[in-house]
Amino acid sequence: MTKKQVVFVPNKNSKQSRGNRNIMKYELLEGGIAKISLDNGKANAVSFDLAQEFMANLDRAKTEGKGVLITGHVGIFSAGFDLKVMATGPEAAQKMISAGMLLLEKIYSHPQPVVAACEGHAIGMGVFLLLACDYRIGALGEYVLKLPETAIDMPFNSTLRILAKTHIDPMYHIRAIVQSQGYSALQAAKIGMLDEAVEAGKVQETAIAKLTELCELPSMRYAENKLFMRAEEIQAIYESLHEDS
Repeated sequence: MTKKQVVFVPNKNSKQSRGNRNIMKYELLEGGIAKISLDNGKANAVSFDLAQEFMANLDRAKTEGKGVLITGHVGIFSAGFDLKVMATGPEAAQKMISAGMLLLEKIYSHPQPVVAACEGHAIGMGVFLLLACDYRIGALGEYVLKLPETAIDMPFNSTLRILAKTHIDPMYHIRAIVQSQGYSALQAAKIGMLDEAVEAGKVQETAIAKLTELCELPSMRYAENKLFMRAEEIQAIYESLHEDS
């Protein structure tokens, strides 16, 4: 099969955060691949605004694309929630975390194929963004994937617990989830944080090839089977976010 050239179609109506600064990028690639890129500063921190824009981009992808590619920067996928917001007080922190949980729910229940291209570090919420995807590809090198919640004295809520326990190999639950151990991309692929680790310069190429492969599957059946297989987890996440008093 001849490889198709990737054509970038800029998002002319891309939303912007307060201060007129882009925090996300949306591009429609050849073959119906909707590329959603985190672009929120050096660490790609997950803020309230980023989560809101991310969810809007997922809605757009559902209407005009066939599959979703999620990327960060070369060197860092995401360092997690914005610690500056955390430091401003519990109200702002909870607003941001709640938006982040809704984002994870939306990615996890997205009916189309969703592939993540992790070209660097992924910490905390950055790892959970990966775990919510259908397929995750990381970069070989001196990069770390880590759930630091215990080390930084933070609890796991129901959404995070479900995603971690469902996708990380049970043999590594204590080390990876409870003991905040960090992993290289190669190690992460062995324990379920990633599905595959490739040379740093080939992450996006590999991710696009994988997503193209998944997009060739019958779309309605893919969505039906994906949501059926995740039904219990999706329901539990929904109840924890929308039905708790």
